[in-house]
Amino acid sequence: MEELDLSKELQEFYENNKDNTLIRNYEETLKDSTGFFKTSKLGYDVIDNSLKEENQTFKKTLTKKDFVFSIQNQFYYFNSFFLFKSRISINNLSDNKRFLKVDYLNLNSIKKVTKYTTDFKSVPSLSSDTVFLKSRSVKFFSDDIFYIYRDTKNNTLDSKTEYDNLDSDENFQYKMKQVKEGLFDKGYIFNKVHTLIEEPFNELERLKDKKRKEQERLEEKQELIKEDKRQKELKVSQTNVLSELDKDGNGEVDVIEGNDFNLLLKKHQNSIVEVDRTYVQQFVKISSYLKTKEKNIQSIFNSIKDTPNQEVLNEYVEILKGEIHTYNLILFNSLNMIVSLVEDDMITFYEIHEMFDTLNMFDSKHEKDVSQRLTNIGDGLESLMYEIRDMGNQISNSIDELSYVTEESNQQLNEQLSEIDSTMKAGNLINAINAYQNYKINKNTKSLRG
Repeated sequence: MEELDLSKELQEFYENNKDNTLIRNYEETLKDSTGFFKTSKLGYDVIDNSLKEENQTFKKTLTKKDFVFSIQNQFYYFNSFFLFKSRISINNLSDNKRFLKVDYLNLNSIKKVTKYTTDFKSVPSLSSDTVFLKSRSVKFFSDDIFYIYRDTKNNTLDSKTEYDNLDSDENFQYKMKQVKEGLFDKGYIFNKVHTLIEEPFNELERLKDKKRKEQERLEEKQELIKEDKRQKELKVSQTNVLSELDKDGNGEVDVIEGNDFNLLLKKHQNSIVEVDRTYVQQFVKISSYLKTKEKNIQSIFNSIKDTPNQEVLNEYVEILKGEIHTYNLILFNSLNMIVSLVEDDMITFYEIHEMFDTLNMFDSKHEKDVSQRLTNIGDGLESLMYEIRDMGNQISNSIDELSYVTEESNQQLNEQLSEIDSTMKAGNLINAINAYQNYKINKNTKSLRG
């Protein structure tokens, strides 16, 4: 248990002031505590103000090993704590037959005991206006400082003339100096001792405060270092993600570069009109949906560099990859929808058309709303991201099964794309779609294993 040992300071004080009858050693204190024609204090309870120890008796606490001195019958000083007799309320019962034990380390845990109840400045404060100097006594008369010196073994000197003859007594003059300074007032003595106690206590508190501030500064510095490291690692992660999705470094997501759908639509618009003019309008709406989707994907891509931490970065990357996958699915099916109509494969055409109609692909309002919100977003970006993710999952789950896809259909799509000088390959789109699906399966499997 941590403690503040003041045995050296207190012992020094005792040695310098042991001639004072108010200051008592162990034997004198023990004798006074046993009493004579009065109740012994040895059975009094000692209440520990730290509340960490069980109550014990004054007799058990008053050990010669740790005891230094006492002031009259009120204050008792030990190496690491002091006791004082006080009226203490226990369970709403007031009892003055108790001592409060105060560890020097716990001076701030109680109300200041230093405010001794008597008037320290009054000279003297003892009964009969008498201060005892072992075998001698001095009586005070007002502020004129007329003293009567008495040797108990001899007669009383009761005249100022006789008192003046004591000027040569250096020991007496020293004691009188102490008297004049109030040292023989028990309140004054208590204050002196308490000042003695407070000095190392305050110094210890200052050291603790200094240590605490140093620790705070160290922790703050470590936090800054940690934060700097985190920011650097986050920056590296952001750069890696951006580089992965934008390999040519032009600031645009690679997968959404190009205008193949519109070019293919313009090439075959006459053929489409011959079948049904309304289909052209629907294809235009799909084109609008794709463009808005592209814009939204690019906005999410741009937000990657502003993610505050690795966790949010990982979440946004997952959402972005999911949106790219959804875009690839819609683009692939849209291209095949045009080709199947041109090749007169109406079953495939209507299969895709019905799926798009169910998902409101011919109405790009939702994507346009998302685009608007992404443009004007503030603190609500995170909630919008999750909304985008949920909608993307819904679309993906609906069109993931590409049942109509055959080698022949892929060949037809590649031929149509080559005619508009597209660098896109049907196989590459399918591979990208399948790669993402496998990625999600593997991730979910790892999550379940974990």
